[in-house]
Amino acid sequence: MPYKGEQAIEFPQHETQNVMLLFGDNMRGKTSFLNAIRWGFYGIALGRHLRKIPRVNLVNSDAADEGDWTMAIELYFEHDNNNYELKRRIIKRDNVSKPHNHADFEEHIGLRINGEPTNGDLVDTEINQIMPSEISRFFLFDGELLQEYENLLIEQSEQGEKIKKRIEAILGVPALINGKEDLQSLLNDARKQQRKDAQKIDAGKGYSQEQENLQIELQNFDTDLDSLKNLYDTIQDDIDKIDDVLKNTEAVQAKKIEISALEEAKKNNETQIGESQDSIQTLLATAWKDVLSNNVQPIIKNLKNERERLQDAWHESARLQNKIESLRASLEKNTNCETCGQEIPESLKQPLREKILKTEAKKSEIVFDTNALKELENRIDNLDLIRSEGECNRIINELNKITKHKVALISVDNQLDELNEEIEGFDTDEIMRQREKMQRLGGQSEKVKLDIEGVESKILLNRKKQEKLSQLMKGIPGAHDLISTKRVECLEKLETVFGEGIIHLRDKLKESVQNYATQAFMKLTTEESYSGLQINKSYGLSILDHQGRELKERSAGAEQIVALALIDGLNKTSNKKAPIIMDTPLGRLDPIHRKNVLQYLPDMSEQVVLLVHEGEIHSKRDTKEFAHRIGARYEIKRVSATQSRIEKVME
Repeated sequence: MPYKGEQAIEFPQHETQNVMLLFGDNMRGKTSFLNAIRWGFYGIALGRHLRKIPRVNLVNSDAADEGDWTMAIELYFEHDNNNYELKRRIIKRDNVSKPHNHADFEEHIGLRINGEPTNGDLVDTEINQIMPSEISRFFLFDGELLQEYENLLIEQSEQGEKIKKRIEAILGVPALINGKEDLQSLLNDARKQQRKDAQKIDAGKGYSQEQENLQIELQNFDTDLDSLKNLYDTIQDDIDKIDDVLKNTEAVQAKKIEISALEEAKKNNETQIGESQDSIQTLLATAWKDVLSNNVQPIIKNLKNERERLQDAWHESARLQNKIESLRASLEKNTNCETCGQEIPESLKQPLREKILKTEAKKSEIVFDTNALKELENRIDNLDLIRSEGECNRIINELNKITKHKVALISVDNQLDELNEEIEGFDTDEIMRQREKMQRLGGQSEKVKLDIEGVESKILLNRKKQEKLSQLMKGIPGAHDLISTKRVECLEKLETVFGEGIIHLRDKLKESVQNYATQAFMKLTTEESYSGLQINKSYGLSILDHQGRELKERSAGAEQIVALALIDGLNKTSNKKAPIIMDTPLGRLDPIHRKNVLQYLPDMSEQVVLLVHEGEIHSKRDTKEFAHRIGARYEIKRVSATQSRIEKVME
């Protein structure tokens, strides 16, 4: 913990000014403060994933360096008009120079009630009567509770069942369950006496023997059930232990997965570099064209222009020749008039002869060399082969790709080196084996659970048979008036009442929690389309839209609002009154939801302690709305990287 020396905190006692704010930057000690209270009550401190923090890590490192391995907490509180003084302390054992594990410390605990000391063996019992450890999670609230809460929505999950039991403990259900179990024990004794009395009556001997057989069978079932439940608990403990180990190494596994991804990225980068290098080799074979292209292109252009000129001359010469041939054909063909048959006079033929001469003269002016045209075509074709295809630009692009991938490779290699260094020393194969073991245990757990359900069904059937026999024994002449028969009859009725009472209580409690939670939720949420909350068998709360349909997807902020609503519903439904201490309760919320929560929190409990940082709520701006409810402000001050102190903020 970051605290060295004495840190004194006085919680507000005022009826309306019941909120205490403890401001502190991240890593300064807010969670440690919450853990100090948890450790004071229950002797445990929890880290991430509900992992127990070893004692050696609880002692301030600066104090440890000075040789002081002592840590202690004193809690003064009131409950049911009684004053309590709770002190818990750990000290280094005399034969240990430097503690390394749990056993290197001694733990001392003391409790005074109204000034009178409590026997040491009874301290934990007394504390759990005030605030059972299994329900403390709903009053000592941190981000981990939200992770637990998600399991409540999965009615068949093992974790959800565990949390359900914790919630029912808050609401007082175990008291009725224990009462029913006590009644069953009394009923068994009464039936035993009834059998003895029935044996004195001839007509009842057969019934008596049958009931005795059923009772022996029931005892065997009870023994089997106890064994199965013990086995189930053992398996669950093993699962929880492995789960703790895996959670502690979860980061290692995540890094292992990250390493695999980076190795794949490295492989891809190396492949891309190889492909670019191959492309460059191919492009180099024709890249010389790019070198000559700029010089060749003007020549090709001039040659094409000359080709175009020669082609035009050739076409014009051909056109004139066709014209000449057409005129000559007309002159030779038209010697006689086609209408009268008379010979055409020379005066009419002369214009045609003159036109032919002019056309021949014009043609003779055209200079045209067929061989020159063919030569031009060949030269152009040869020079076209040197035309640039952009090989040089493509080579530059490939070189840029190579550079990019080489830079990426360097980054990947650096990350791989860092990650491999971080997981050095961890047996990742052992982690995988533990995961496989956990899966096997999960399968065993499910089988044992089914076996338990099977035995419980047999027990239920057995009890029904015994009830039937009890009814038959009442009909035996003289048996109905027996005291044992009347006692059995009375206890059976009480057992039925208790059984129905448990069902009725559970239904009423869930309904009450749902109603109170809905009221809280509607005040906390900003979404007008929501109509409320619906509770399931595990006390998981689902959001309903305006049409009463369950909202399947919800944000982290909505999840937190629902969790807060559940806590409020439990507080208002249960007879357990306790302060609510919340570590960073607003981190997932937007400004409007944050404002709503801050306005509502003071009414959730007689004492509300908020552990926050300035980024979460502003000490001045955000507290204006409920400033009149704030009874005390404290701030965690940094002393050094390993040490903090708590100071009261004076208004």
